Amino acid sequence: MGIKTKAIKDKELEISIYQYCKKYDMMLYIMLLLIRYTGYRVNDLRCLRKRDISGKYLEIVENKTKYLEQKYIDKAEKEGTTPKPPKKARKILIHPTLKKILDEYTKDMEMWSVLFPSPRGRNRPLSYSQFDRRLDKVTKEFNLKDFGFHSFRKMCFLAVYEDNGNSIEKAQHYAGHTSSLTTSIYLDLDQETNDKITLEMKDPLKGLIGS
Repeated sequence: MGIKTKAIKDKELEISIYQYCKKYDMMLYIMLLLIRYTGYRVNDLRCLRKRDISGKYLEIVENKTKYLEQKYIDKAEKEGTTPKPPKKARKILIHPTLKKILDEYTKDMEMWSVLFPSPRGRNRPLSYSQFDRRLDKVTKEFNLKDFGFHSFRKMCFLAVYEDNGNSIEKAQHYAGHTSSLTTSIYLDLDQETNDKITLEMKDPLKGLIGS
């Protein structure tokens, strides 16, 4: 089981991380911004080519979705039932700020070029483990705990939640989750929700024990 990551809620720290990456690791900088603005996972983004981000939208059938679809198909074949219908590709409008950064980053690339080329050459993308090692340097530099790529994914959905009046439904929709409970747990809002329920609960002993 992987380490449970948390969103970075200190804005100054978040900006410092971007500044550090922009200075010392441009590919990691672009990857972190892609996750932060879109909410996609590293493995959904690392194989992108310039042509994938040349338009207004970024549209990806997420790897986790592909895995679950195959799992449902295998289960249906085994049980002789009909598998769940395939989930649509998640389509995200590329934020104007991100678009400007991506256009500058890719201005000298061919349309078929991968955004994150491996030093091994032949237009191969960096692997997840290569990205992970790069992020580990950031973790050590800033002495971070509970930190990883999912921190930026959570920050993306948490921003959607907060910018829309603490709407869990909007965050759920943007994340592509099938239930609001999944989103609530993913964003560590389940405890916050329980606390709110407790405080709003009618006190059965009110007036009886001097409360």
